[in-house]
Amino acid sequence: MTDLRTLLAADDFTCALSDALGRQGALSAAFRPVWPGARLLGPAVTVRTFGTDLSAVFDAIHAAAAGSVLVIDSHGVTHSAFWGERTTRAALARGVAGAVIDGACRDVHAVRRLGFPVFSTAVTPNAGLPGGRGDVNVLVAPGGQPVHPGDLIAADDNGVVVIPQAHITPALTRAHALIAADAAERTSTDPAPDASPR
Repeated sequence: MTDLRTLLAADDFTCALSDALGRQGALSAAFRPVWPGARLLGPAVTVRTFGTDLSAVFDAIHAAAAGSVLVIDSHGVTHSAFWGERTTRAALARGVAGAVIDGACRDVHAVRRLGFPVFSTAVTPNAGLPGGRGDVNVLVAPGGQPVHPGDLIAADDNGVVVIPQAHITPALTRAHALIAADAAERTSTDPAPDASPR
């Protein structure tokens, strides 16, 4: 967990993770943070919605362990939101680390005020309605990219990266090394402070 916290604090850490995966792993550029500066890192709890039914989203929140990231595949539905203030408050109460939605979010001001990281492909004031349908912790494909429950999800202002479970340990090791190397290079090339008397 310490390694995850250290990585999450690094600038542009999703770029290091993508590089560690061979410059792959990113979802499409359509996935953007609902508020600037949002960042998240944690294992996926996946949601496959049905139509505009958001029941499975609440089911996933209740099933999620602290530190999890909800990954919601709404099959491209953008005229109804699958996330908003109510889901944010419920997720915060469970210790959920954030949400990634192939679909829409609403209540943007409230989500930002609560400091909950959400990445979505759209924003709309329309809300989905509960109807008892949808699935939790199944294979999903947000933006066409497969995501399994337990895959590591990383996101910052650069976008969203998916690290398959089988690659998590080597990808994290490589990403830490890349970040350390970049930091050392910056230190060696930064101009020395001017020590002359003023």
